[in-house]
Amino acid sequence: MNRTWNSRPILVAVRAPAIAARPILRKAAALAKLYQAPLRFVHVLPIPQSSLARASATIREAAEADLEDRISQLKRLGELAVLRGLPVSTAVRRDYPVQDALIREAMESDARMLLMESNGHGRFTRLFLSNMDWELIRNCPCPLWLSKSVKFDPRAPVLAAVDPLHSHAKPAMLDDIVVANAIEATGARADKVMLCHAFDVREPALIDSPEAYWFAMSQEDQRAHQQDLEQGIARLQRNADIPAENSVVVRGDPAIQLPRLAKKYGASIVVMGAVSRRGLKRVFIGNTAERVLDKLPCDVLVVKPRGFQSPVDRRTYRDRTERPRRHLLTSRRRQSGGDITHVAH
Repeated sequence: MNRTWNSRPILVAVRAPAIAARPILRKAAALAKLYQAPLRFVHVLPIPQSSLARASATIREAAEADLEDRISQLKRLGELAVLRGLPVSTAVRRDYPVQDALIREAMESDARMLLMESNGHGRFTRLFLSNMDWELIRNCPCPLWLSKSVKFDPRAPVLAAVDPLHSHAKPAMLDDIVVANAIEATGARADKVMLCHAFDVREPALIDSPEAYWFAMSQEDQRAHQQDLEQGIARLQRNADIPAENSVVVRGDPAIQLPRLAKKYGASIVVMGAVSRRGLKRVFIGNTAERVLDKLPCDVLVVKPRGFQSPVDRRTYRDRTERPRRHLLTSRRRQSGGDITHVAH
């Protein structure tokens, strides 16, 4: 049977082409078939181009040989049996840092989504949010699929974490995008989507917690708030033809409750929305997703609101660092009357 493939690829971040884990390749193949989208394997050589340009000829030659070797390794990955019959392309980017290079590739290829393996994160990393995962969560313009499990079963339930009352200042349409992506992840089976929302009524850990408003709410107000939440979720269900019983609203810390719900329902993935905070450059209101990511037993799909513009510069590291340097060299040579024909690149 002939398939009609979408033109927008699923990017697959490959950390080490020579030893790429087979589970991520199998998952990529499953997603390609699910979304009817071509695959594009991307590997980044995190070599600052300005350092390479100033290196000796021998070092530059070794770097070029390494680049050719990575290109060959990546192409061989695309020829493995698990990917047979799927449209696959490859790209090796020599750019810096890695997360920005992946984002630039996503923008240039108009990617359908970015799939990458999620590393474990320690408490220190989460505190300062310096890990590559967090930077991609904040800045990736396309949906970001963080692979935490070995397998992906498209028949398993998908949890959509929604905030129908927008108590965390989410854009009104973000829940619709979360739900739409959750349905897509099930292969258009809306009955496999479970809408969930957790709200914390306990004393927050931080003074500026987004749940601090509970201090001023009576028990009656809390019950009314929960009823409003349930009504908001019911509207989302009606709009997406999701069965009325496929929803759950629980009280408690979302970072604890969402992993529990994912385990309870045997979810293959949790879909979450992300927004940017202007000035602070933080993407998750309340940092819920950042706290919950490590604790989830399944994959995570992070989506952005419509119109999101990544703050990552489209220019490569070399373009940003070398061109000003070339302009300075050229200006100096012009001022000194020197030959400007052979400006070093």
